[in-house]
Amino acid sequence: MNEVENSAARQGEEGAAADKKAYASPTLTLFGHVAALTQGSGCSASNDGTTCPASGGGTTMGMASDRRLKQDIVRIGDHPLGFGLYLFSYVPARRAEYGDGRYLGVMADEVELVMPEAVTTRADGFREVRYDMLGIKPQMH
Repeated sequence: MNEVENSAARQGEEGAAADKKAYASPTLTLFGHVAALTQGSGCSASNDGTTCPASGGGTTMGMASDRRLKQDIVRIGDHPLGFGLYLFSYVPARRAEYGDGRYLGVMADEVELVMPEAVTTRADGFREVRYDMLGIKPQMH
């Protein structure tokens, strides 16, 4: 190898080393234990002291789960049946009715594809979901 080739090889090695040093591991934000929120079979006490809710129970009343009623939607996990679990806020026009905060829940359109019996359409045209049929306890965060 001549001097030019040696110099290029050293620069390549230095560049690769710099690339490795520049990588920073991403930060993971935990919003809760999905198994606990869905009462999944893997639900158990964890190292951080979080425990699972009692199984069974739940409301038989539907919860407003129409995507059109929600904003700031962030998918945080998957239900065992294949639809998403989300954090969201209700749109300002509906906060007096449903609450002002961050909630954990589902989207009716996704649930309807795998468990249509858990979804109903209200008189106002918005869909709601029977969370108790999904094994989910709706929660505010």
